[in-house]
Amino acid sequence: MTTVAGLVSVLLVAAGLFYTNDANRKQQQLGLSQQKLALQGQIADRFTAAIGQLGQEDNKKRDKLSIRLGGIYALQRLMFDSPVDERAVVHVLCAFVNTHAPRPATPPKVVPPSPADVRAAVTVLGYRPNPLEQPLDLSNVILGLPGVDLYGADLTGADLGNSSLRGADLREAGLNGVDLHGTDLDYANLTGANLTGAYLTDASFSGAYLNHADLFGANLTGADLHGSYLTGANLRRAQLSDADLTPTDLQGAYLQGADLSGADLRGADLSGANLTGADLAGADLQGADVSSSVGLTAQQLTRAQLNGLTRFPPDVVWPSPAPS
Repeated sequence: MTTVAGLVSVLLVAAGLFYTNDANRKQQQLGLSQQKLALQGQIADRFTAAIGQLGQEDNKKRDKLSIRLGGIYALQRLMFDSPVDERAVVHVLCAFVNTHAPRPATPPKVVPPSPADVRAAVTVLGYRPNPLEQPLDLSNVILGLPGVDLYGADLTGADLGNSSLRGADLREAGLNGVDLHGTDLDYANLTGANLTGAYLTDASFSGAYLNHADLFGANLTGADLHGSYLTGANLRRAQLSDADLTPTDLQGAYLQGADLSGADLRGADLSGANLTGADLAGADLQGADVSSSVGLTAQQLTRAQLNGLTRFPPDVVWPSPAPS
């Protein structure tokens, strides 16, 4: 009887502990649910407040730029604090940029600097947490962002055609598939930038740094690359027809299968560049240095413009007819 009573006591104690722990778990779950709801409410309040700040327009009596900037940076913080709201924040900021920097019917010859709030919004968008999952819809803008710092930013797929990024810091930026046709990128630093498949027709890169940039398959038809630096750049299968490459530094560049037909390469330094399969029909190589280029054949040069100052590799003879 004593043994049975002891076992019953132990079982009763165990049952009591089980029910107590179960009640505690349920209480903890209820507390966590309440905390989650409170947090969601706080995030909703922050989002609403930031949108309200973003919508503050200037009037004759008061400049509300600082309020709008506060809203932009509040939304930036919200993207990181609440990943589920990142898509909504990106959508709102893109709409803000499209509204405040609209593309005119006729693109201006000189793009004026964009307002500080537009500049801030573009910068925040460039550093969104998940750029591959959140593409940018900037299809109706012309931006004036001279000297903007977008080092390491990601603007994948954005439409920035006819904008001004003159002197911008775009080192290691993600610009694959971006539309920069007619854009002013003079003296910009795009070292190590990813421009694969980018649309860069008639863009201006005069004096720009594109060393080791990835331009695989990029369309640079008619682009102005005068005096730019493309050392070690990946230009495989790039479209460079009718581009101005005088006297560009293309040392060690990868130009396999590139279209250089009609390109102006006078005085260009192509030493160490890989020209295997490149189309040089009509390209102007007068005074160019291809003395140590890789994969260059006499057949490629037969339709190029040459002169006595063109420097050839030792194993490549002057194409026939010989240049004057």
